[in-house]
Amino acid sequence: MMLKQSAKIEGLQPEILLALIIANDVYHMHGSRLVMTEGTGGQHMIGSRHGQGQAVDLRTSNLNESDKSVIVAELKANLGLEYDVIFEGAGTPNEHYHIEFDPKD
Repeated sequence: MMLKQSAKIEGLQPEILLALIIANDVYHMHGSRLVMTEGTGGQHMIGSRHGQGQAVDLRTSNLNESDKSVIVAELKANLGLEYDVIFEGAGTPNEHYHIEFDPKD
């Protein structure tokens, strides 16, 4: 796993660290290296869990186009219902996977 140089990691919660470990395994199974592009920093949508350390963004530009939908499905399956996994900006230069810990009560 790699971190984008500008990515902020201070305050990431244990649930997100676990998600990163699982995501790293999924990327590795597809022959790719996981790159976390943002943690607790950056500009995000209202209601985002990034500032609470409960969300991260992952690079997708290093993935084969044919693997992107498979990987997002595998992330969802491996992380379970307490996590949201969203493929944001698909097909744009800013596309990425957004993972957040969002337990459903």
